[in-house]
Amino acid sequence: MTTPHIARPSAAIAALVVVDLTTKWWATRTLDYGSIAIPGPIDLQLSYNTGTAFGLLADVPAAITSLLTGAVLIVLAVGWRRRHAPTAPIVLILAGGTANLIDRVHGTGVVDMLHSGWWPTFNVADIYITVGIALGIIYHLRAPRTPTNTGEGSRNRQPRRASATARQPQAETPDQTNKSPGVRARR
Repeated sequence: MTTPHIARPSAAIAALVVVDLTTKWWATRTLDYGSIAIPGPIDLQLSYNTGTAFGLLADVPAAITSLLTGAVLIVLAVGWRRRHAPTAPIVLILAGGTANLIDRVHGTGVVDMLHSGWWPTFNVADIYITVGIALGIIYHLRAPRTPTNTGEGSRNRQPRRASATARQPQAETPDQTNKSPGVRARR
C-alpha cells in the first residue's frame, strides 16, 4: 500500500482509539461511585478486565497478555499491507486492540463499562473488535472462490491464458499481405 492508502485508515484508527479512550476516561471519573441505569438492555457499570476480550485469560500475567495483543496487532497490520484485505474489518480490529492495549499498559486492567447482566462487561473497543471480526467473516464468506488444483488430471483445472508478452503468431490472410517485402498492411 502506498502512503495515501494508509493515511485514511490510520486516521480512522486514531479517531476510533480516541473515542474509546475518552469513554474509558469518562467511565473512571463518573462510574466510580456506582452504576448508571440507561433505557435498554445495558447499564453503565465500572469494572477492570485483567484478561482478554470478555474476561478470557484473566489469570495470565498482564505482561504476557500485552505482548500477545501487540503481536496480534502487528501480524494484522503486516498482513493487511501485504494482502488486499478489506479495510473496514482491519481498521476496527486494529483500533479496538490498540485502544485496549494502551489502556492495559496503565496496569490496573482494561476499563469496561457496558454491563448487560447476561454477558461479561465490555467497552467500546470490544465492540470495534467484535464488529470487525463479524465483518471479516462476512467478507470471507461472500468473497469469490478461486478453483483449487487438486492434482494431475483434475476436472476443475482452468486452462492457462496466454500472457500479453507471449502472443501466438497469427497466420496472415490474403488481404493482409503486401507485395513489398517486410511491409505489412494496416488493419
